[in-house]
Amino acid sequence: MLFPRVNFKNHMLKGASPGTVGTAHISRWSNAKIFVEFLKHFISHVKCSVNQQVLLFLDNYENHVSTEAITLATEHGIVMLTFPPHASHKLQPLDRGVFGPFKKYYSSACSNWMLTNLGKPITIYEVAENVGKSYPLAFTPVNNLAGFHVSGIW
Repeated sequence: MLFPRVNFKNHMLKGASPGTVGTAHISRWSNAKIFVEFLKHFISHVKCSVNQQVLLFLDNYENHVSTEAITLATEHGIVMLTFPPHASHKLQPLDRGVFGPFKKYYSSACSNWMLTNLGKPITIYEVAENVGKSYPLAFTPVNNLAGFHVSGIW
């Protein structure tokens, strides 16, 4: 999770799904350094290698193609394929099958939080908890596969 802060604190992940990692950047946007950290997390969970390659679909964000990211990916058997510009809304499986349900579940989790915490605003410290409740409902095998199917990727 990327938090709009100068410094990341571990308690920002309270209630997040197991295995969630966090970082912070004042701009609220990812950068090449943060993407490399994502790749390291990805590598640790996917167990890819030059002998067991994986294909990683990415949007055309410029920070995905830094020298450090390409080197790290190549060393670990990750083939990075970027979607054409302005096409990820049609081709990105998560955009097509998961993010819609996720937004619905997250909105519901936030509404429920506000109902049980009357008068209190949701702060950055409740985000991970609400994401943690929403993520397993939206990122299901059925939704994931549907995203690939509707994108025409199989």
